[in-house]
Amino acid sequence: MDSHNYKTKVEYGVAAVVTLIGVFFIFQAFTISTSREAVGPRTLPLILAVSLMIGGIWLAYRAFTGRTGDLKEGYGFRESDVKRIFLVVACGALFVFLFWGFGYFTALIFTFVAMQFTFGVRNWPVMILGAVVLAIAFQALFMGVMLLNDPKGAIVDLRPYTNWITGAQ
Repeated sequence: MDSHNYKTKVEYGVAAVVTLIGVFFIFQAFTISTSREAVGPRTLPLILAVSLMIGGIWLAYRAFTGRTGDLKEGYGFRESDVKRIFLVVACGALFVFLFWGFGYFTALIFTFVAMQFTFGVRNWPVMILGAVVLAIAFQALFMGVMLLNDPKGAIVDLRPYTNWITGAQ
């Protein structure tokens, strides 16, 4: 298989995955209750979901018209590190499990550390400090400023310990 044909196939695959994720998030956005404001709680999730779908369609169009560009070294899966791909997928599964079991804040911290480890970072103080700073910043932004729902963990509800970040009671 020549390199241009290979890149086109990879672009189609990425386009399909991105578009399907957009469709999934559109369905998820419609599970959010609405309000009477012009910009309600489901506006941002819908914008992001539609943007994903448009991006996926654009990638498919580029592949269809043959405008995928030159193949660069390390592109795609030919030279991939299967162990690293598995670890990235495992990090996603870890995030979902931790989000379900312990909430957003805990999921962010542990998944950030796991992703750093997956990509070769071994400076534990920096990894942990970075994870805590990121989790506090995201908690403040999403739950404090944007007022998104912070669901409790099914195993342990840690919101009483993170409410100080958002000012929630």
